[in-house]
Amino acid sequence: MKKRLVMLLAGLLTVLSMGFGLAQFADVPAGHWAREAVEALAARGIIIGFPDGTFRGNENLTRYQAALIIYRLLQQIEEELQAAGVSPTLEALSPEELEAVRNAVQELAAELAALGVRVSALEDSVATKEDIARLEALIEELRAQPMPEPGMDPAALQDLADRVEAASIAADTALAQAQQLAEQLEALAEELEGVRGDVAALRTQVEANAQAIEALNELAVLLNQDVLSLQDRVTALEKALAEAPEIDLEAFATREDLAAVQEFTAALRSDLVNLSEKVTALEGRVAELARVQYTISGSLTATFGTVVLTPPAAAPFDIDRLFATPFSTGVFGASQVASSVQLADVATRNLTGGIATLTFGVRNTAPAATGVAVSEASATLWFGIYGTTFVASPDPRARIDAVSVRGTVDGQAFTVAYSRAASSFRFNDYLFVNNDPAVGDPRQGVVATFTGSKLPLTPSVTVVAGVSDGANSLVNNYFGIRGAIKPFEGLDLALSYAVTNPNFVARSALGLDGGLRVGDFTVRGLFVTSKTAVGTTFQDYFDPAVADWAYYVRGEAKVGPLSLSANYRAIDPDYANGVAGMSEAHRAYYGGVQGFQSPAPYPADERGLGVNLSAALGPVAVEAYGDSYNTYNAPPGNFTTDLGVAGRIALFSGFSLRVAYDTSYGSGANYFDLTTQIPSNVTGVTGVTATLRHDGAARDALVKDLNLTLQGRYDTLTPGNPFGLAVFGDYKLALGPLSLDRIVFRYNDPNLSVSNNETLKGGVQASADLGALGLPFKPRVLGEVVGRRTEAGGGALVTELKWGLGLALGEFLFPGSSLEARYAQYRAGNVASVTTGAFDQAFSPAHDQLYSGSGGTSGSLAGFNVTWRYYDFRADYGEYLRDTGDHARTFRVTYTVRF
Repeated sequence: MKKRLVMLLAGLLTVLSMGFGLAQFADVPAGHWAREAVEALAARGIIIGFPDGTFRGNENLTRYQAALIIYRLLQQIEEELQAAGVSPTLEALSPEELEAVRNAVQELAAELAALGVRVSALEDSVATKEDIARLEALIEELRAQPMPEPGMDPAALQDLADRVEAASIAADTALAQAQQLAEQLEALAEELEGVRGDVAALRTQVEANAQAIEALNELAVLLNQDVLSLQDRVTALEKALAEAPEIDLEAFATREDLAAVQEFTAALRSDLVNLSEKVTALEGRVAELARVQYTISGSLTATFGTVVLTPPAAAPFDIDRLFATPFSTGVFGASQVASSVQLADVATRNLTGGIATLTFGVRNTAPAATGVAVSEASATLWFGIYGTTFVASPDPRARIDAVSVRGTVDGQAFTVAYSRAASSFRFNDYLFVNNDPAVGDPRQGVVATFTGSKLPLTPSVTVVAGVSDGANSLVNNYFGIRGAIKPFEGLDLALSYAVTNPNFVARSALGLDGGLRVGDFTVRGLFVTSKTAVGTTFQDYFDPAVADWAYYVRGEAKVGPLSLSANYRAIDPDYANGVAGMSEAHRAYYGGVQGFQSPAPYPADERGLGVNLSAALGPVAVEAYGDSYNTYNAPPGNFTTDLGVAGRIALFSGFSLRVAYDTSYGSGANYFDLTTQIPSNVTGVTGVTATLRHDGAARDALVKDLNLTLQGRYDTLTPGNPFGLAVFGDYKLALGPLSLDRIVFRYNDPNLSVSNNETLKGGVQASADLGALGLPFKPRVLGEVVGRRTEAGGGALVTELKWGLGLALGEFLFPGSSLEARYAQYRAGNVASVTTGAFDQAFSPAHDQLYSGSGGTSGSLAGFNVTWRYYDFRADYGEYLRDTGDHARTFRVTYTVRF
């Protein structure tokens, strides 16, 4: 009985050593080496598979499953013993033998779980995974065999010997395949060494083989682990056989056979270790070469085109109010057909030429931690060839447009940047504010920065130098240096020096600024003194009669829901247009009313004191301000005082209500945030304003995408105390292929008691995607119309009307080709200008105008433009006509290659 029990357990271990890692039932193919064993166990009811009729041999065996299988096996043994009249209590086994069986069963599940993990890893390895899987299965079968006992069946011993022989053959096959992979890897290493100088080709090769190298490395590790396990098992088996003298070792396997297996496993382990070392060395070499990365990008553009005015002396006229074209740089400014320097005063404008740009970059992914280390650098080169009449003063035919270098000095960051036309820098609010890309004057120069993050006080230094074409502020040569420190957390201080046109010592300035933050309390301030150096000394910087001063201090504090801010400022009139501060970004406007992206916080020629208090309690916000101000040199006590108070409450469904009393209505309340809901073109009203607004973007909006404002005004200073009313908003809606991209409407009457004083404005931009209906060429129809009618004072009627149509074909004749044609017309009466624009407010619901304010000019402009694109090839043709008979024709063909 003992022999039968041991044989049954051995058979069970043999099948289970296959794990649930091989297939059976519906998913066990015919001819599978384990099919007979699995079917035998299934026939006995020891394994029953899964409800879908599969064996799922690739799944890991859990301890619960192992317990269930062993339980069924013991039940069969018990039934057979009872049928033979033998007691099924295992009393025939000695206590030692019974304890050995129990221990084997207890350890079975954990061993099989680990087996599943290793087999899965080998199966996911390289192309030899099937051979390795068979080797692992044979190894596990060998491990699962029970210890030989005296009197064991010779046939069983022969079977065990056959299994050892099969394991040896499979291991030999695996070794041959591993050696073949090693040879392939050696060839790859030699090839890599041969092309070491060509970094780009090396990177391509490495990326192409990265996955194979990784898989090979994983295979080496797994095989190494399994060979070690095999060696331990064979050693243990040899020891067990030596301790059983009753066994006929010659019938089973000789010690020479076991020694051969040990020798084979040792050789295999050595080969795999060598293979792993080669992979590690190759990975290190690849990482070293990939540390420095190089990039090259650029574009090549060729253009042929002309702009012709008829008659040749025709005045330039604006075409951007019709539609955007490649012959202008945006809405207004330099957007008229002949307004820019390159096109002015030339009867036939020649656009023919070519431009090429190249950008070279290098990046060090592991820069040195000490000394000067460059982590990133790039340079952009420009090459151009133009027709002889394209520019009055030809640009260089080749130039460097930009250079930048980034790195560290002992781990502390530094940057150096050169720009031929857009050098960007800013020292403080009133000194060297030259960081606005909207400013058209070119600035060719260098900006260098360094931050001493490891030095005491964490100093930072900025140095700028270059040449500017600014007309009023930053003139000719310029130079500046700024140093900042942080004595402790929350405190920063900076000292600046700037000078422009140093060859003639035109103007220089000193600046001091800083800030302190302690909890919810913040205070900031600055002092800038600027002077012309002709006949002056250093002491004159501190004489307000000679130098131009700008200084302010402002503080902010929060206490629970309350916020308090206050300021005192004094700005000399010479800071207008950025002259005293040498700031091109301050050429137009101050105080955030309008202008560029970097406005000064307070206007020039003003001295004043302001206080602002606000509180927010849930949906309710309240704000009040007081501001006393006058001109910079006004006598003491002669101030104008503005007061205001406003409250805002969030209602429901996206609605909010705001009520305010303001004695300034937008003229001096630079920090009164709640005034942003007042239309900027309505000024000079002192009184009460009530605004009811619906936000179409709110989560609970009553009508999604509908923005609506209803505003009532009561002016306490105008005779008769007139009321004003404004209703405006916008909406968008999609109806299948038809899209109403924007609907705007506006009614405004600033004085209801005066007749002929209101404005009506409305417009719609729409498109229809007919390609969505399956029509050929994927057509898309575009259309827009917008107009306004204002009855100004004295009975004058101001009108503006614009309409346009367009057709876009997404696939014109062949793939990659598109065609777009547009026609538009603009008419105006009693406006400031038809030929020159000042702003684009055509589809702004908060403004009365389209393109021009009231005046005495009337006229019209019409034109069409056709654009054909084929990938990066583009052709444009346009005709434009004024009511005066002036005519413009534009034509351009351009092709761009990017790489």
